[in-house]
Amino acid sequence: MPKSRQDINELSAGQLSDYIHAVDILRARSAADPDDPAGYDFQAALHNDVFVGPCEHGSDLFLPWHRAHLHYFEKLLQGTDPPRTANVTVPYWDWIHAQPAGKFPAAFDLPGLSSPGRSLSPTPLPPDTLEIVTTETDPGEFGGYPEAHPGGDYGRLELGPHNYMHPEFIGGLMAEPGTAAQDPIYFSFHCFIDLLWAEWQRRNGSPPLSSPDHDLRGFLDQPRHQVADFHSTLDLDYAYAYTDQLHTVFGVPVPPPSPPRELMMTQPLEAVSEADFTTELREKARVQFRLTAPPDRGRRVVVRLDELKVPVTGSYMLRAFVHPADVEFRRDDEAFARSYGVGYVSMWRAHDASHGGGHGTPHGPHGGHGHHGGHGPPAHHPTAGTARFDVTAVLASATAAPGDHVLTLQYLPSPTPTGEAQEPAELVAEVALRDVLMEVYD
Repeated sequence: MPKSRQDINELSAGQLSDYIHAVDILRARSAADPDDPAGYDFQAALHNDVFVGPCEHGSDLFLPWHRAHLHYFEKLLQGTDPPRTANVTVPYWDWIHAQPAGKFPAAFDLPGLSSPGRSLSPTPLPPDTLEIVTTETDPGEFGGYPEAHPGGDYGRLELGPHNYMHPEFIGGLMAEPGTAAQDPIYFSFHCFIDLLWAEWQRRNGSPPLSSPDHDLRGFLDQPRHQVADFHSTLDLDYAYAYTDQLHTVFGVPVPPPSPPRELMMTQPLEAVSEADFTTELREKARVQFRLTAPPDRGRRVVVRLDELKVPVTGSYMLRAFVHPADVEFRRDDEAFARSYGVGYVSMWRAHDASHGGGHGTPHGPHGGHGHHGGHGPPAHHPTAGTARFDVTAVLASATAAPGDHVLTLQYLPSPTPTGEAQEPAELVAEVALRDVLMEVYD
């Protein structure tokens, strides 16, 4: 019988107490020896520290790596003080739904699960999480593409909701990839990401993973350390207990797989302004491109942001709108966004490789955990990503001719970790891409 991972709001007082007790034991181990692999700090460093892990981002390794991290963390929790902790599992935080009171589940205010500096500013939850899980049927588009794949890199779940939640909604230690797992909310946040993946697998027939033989860094000394080892939750001895809310939202029909489409043409889009990209962003917090007319209104039309740079000095979001050229862009206008919004992309900052975090550095007892051969640390994020916005529906519903439209990209720097608005001067210079393209499919 697999162990049950539950919503943290559904835990009994005893179950929550046992979970916190197990976490506290891991913290005590780290207090005695910061490099103890069975301690909390080292488990956090598997995500945070480029010399110990770090985690995988921007590819099809993103979901399996975090499933592995949760699995081994959970096994450590279960072994801390049996029989009391033998059945402890990581509880998930359902962040599709707003909390009945407060921004975060009340359990994260308790000693052992609290963390200073989380953002308490009112922030909307990402609008597209449920749509991605219930309507996206392509494995690459959902969870990421294999490394060096010509079709893409990040999956929609990561480039949208995941990257939004870290700096925009949660903040605090979670705002930075080099400190995220120091906040225990990390494990429940990513537990829900794992639940969303498990639900997507259930809905789509659990398709084979695209990089099954790829080793997962940080776990090479574990019995399971390849992508294929983390395909099934049941094989890892756990399953998710859904709340009534989740049963309801996941109860929608599974759409048929999208038929293969042939790329008919690719057309670079021309900037509206003569000012350079960075100047336009700095002065107006948006850039605009002329959208040329596709050959046929009935075809699928996608706008692609090619090689969008992953920032290192901060995080930001780009919101995309396609509107008639004679309709002025109106920022923060909900009616405008409903009519012309085509999506968003969240660029979570890359890990600062100059700071190893003090765990398992080449000079420490773990020597980079033995996986990097004494060379420099691996990249925490790719240096650039691809974002796509399907603009077919907006163009199809427009009264203006398709060639009389403008693509507007609105630049929104992420707030400070505690939630205050900011406009760091150095960040806007990092908003860079190789090209903005229109793709037309048959």
